[in-house]
Amino acid sequence: MKVELIDASGASQAAEDRRDPAWRILGHVVQLNGVNAVLLSRHVHGAPGGHWSVGHLITIVHGESRLVGVVCELNAAGADWEVEGSNAVMVRVELAGEIVDESPGKPKFFRGISSYPALGAYAHRIRSGDLRAIYSFGSEEGTEIGRLSQNDTIPAAISIKQLISRHFAVIGSTGVGKSTAVSMLIAKSIAKRPTLRVLLIDPHNEYKNFFFENSCLLDADNLELPYWMFRFEEIVDIVYGARKPSSDEIDGLHDAIRIAKAKFALAQSSLQAPSGVRRAASPDASGFSADTPVPYRMTDVILVLDEWMGKLEQRFARTDLRSLKTRLESLNKDPRYRFMFGKFGSEDNMAAIIGKIFRIPLDGAPVTIMQMAGLPNEVVNSVVSVLARLAFDVAVWSGGNFEVALVCEEAHRYIPNNSALGFAPTRLAIGRIAKEGRKYGASLGVITQRPSELDSTVLSQCSTMFAMRLPNEADKAIIRSALSESSASTISFLSSLANRECIAFGEAIPSPMRMKFGYIEWRADPAAAEAAKGETREIDRFDLRRIIGKLRGESSVETA
Repeated sequence: MKVELIDASGASQAAEDRRDPAWRILGHVVQLNGVNAVLLSRHVHGAPGGHWSVGHLITIVHGESRLVGVVCELNAAGADWEVEGSNAVMVRVELAGEIVDESPGKPKFFRGISSYPALGAYAHRIRSGDLRAIYSFGSEEGTEIGRLSQNDTIPAAISIKQLISRHFAVIGSTGVGKSTAVSMLIAKSIAKRPTLRVLLIDPHNEYKNFFFENSCLLDADNLELPYWMFRFEEIVDIVYGARKPSSDEIDGLHDAIRIAKAKFALAQSSLQAPSGVRRAASPDASGFSADTPVPYRMTDVILVLDEWMGKLEQRFARTDLRSLKTRLESLNKDPRYRFMFGKFGSEDNMAAIIGKIFRIPLDGAPVTIMQMAGLPNEVVNSVVSVLARLAFDVAVWSGGNFEVALVCEEAHRYIPNNSALGFAPTRLAIGRIAKEGRKYGASLGVITQRPSELDSTVLSQCSTMFAMRLPNEADKAIIRSALSESSASTISFLSSLANRECIAFGEAIPSPMRMKFGYIEWRADPAAAEAAKGETREIDRFDLRRIIGKLRGESSVETA
């Protein structure tokens, strides 16, 4: 049985061969430089397939090869337009590469142009065989994530290996389908790499419906991240918040934490020592720093502050110590901070905590979704800092046996371009993954609607980008700077892309392509399902009690 390839216009190549060869000719080259070509075409009213389309690919015949061009501009050559007649059209295309037939029926695409055609060379509608060759990986097997916009019979494929190992970014304004795109990329990645763990920072609690079978959901109710796993800068940010503490306040908290860690370590060693053996070492002699992730009791920190306030000779001002003590006591009793100061706060359960966050063992759930919406806003940056730092450290100290991808939704919030904004430890932790993570198996995925507000250094480390609809010119300029000159006109389409459609380019993409992500099934919770059907119900008394309980930081509310 003869297989007929379908070209971009929908006609089979066998049907083309039965036509007059001139039917496939779109125009002729009348102007040429190293990057662009201008074609003169004749638009005949009613002629089949005689129209041009901005963004589509065409080929220019040149000896044994065919140059590939992207249509980026159309102009009528004459002052008037004949509605029923023939009109001359000037078409500007950007040259993207060339196709050579290695053997009959086996075209191969090469980026760059080895030689240029003469004026008068023919321009043709691109065939599906050539279109497939442009977006194929050759001997490497690609993973389908959607379909080409120019021809939806051809899959849009990427290299999962390059996507994960060399970082990626998904960029687009609100409502264009970023969540669907990210979920598709994650789903394909964990299917292709079964040992991969994904830690997804979800600020709006929207991803759980995409991964309801193979994910571990962490939120304000079940997260365990004790305060002693936070570094000193992160604790300072939580204790003092937006207020910048004085150097004496910082020194006082630093010394109090260090002494409390030493006291806890001495108490533990005394319990483990043989009967009758007593440790006489001073807490101040401990080698622990305020950054060492070892347990300590917050009550010990408060007792140290009380002791200092009772001394005649004061190293720190009593007002500073009293204010610090009040703040620590408040945090320790605040139910919203239960995930930090709960009953497990002074237990050395670090292995269990890291195992739960990073799925060690896997237990069939490679995706961890960290829902940030229920956490106090004052701790969000510090929590992200701890998680990003742990992701890098676990990958490093596992000796390359652990592969983890940190995916940050609304990444511009954590790593803003303005160094004066955001939280420095969070920027440092995420930036370290971006710069060094690929050496150890830690990778990064950033999702943002404002790339112009994202740290340019981190964005430049993302070797693969999926640019969705972007109306803002400053944001489009960021994408334009990342594309090669031969693909620069592609950016002009960003304002008119459909939902789930994007311009994809980078190391994981064979050639820059305009594509549409496939649909990924998701399951809505009952409330969302009712809202989708337009069904509403009155909030009853139990709902009101549950809402009030959440406002007070209660983990659960019993029914009456």
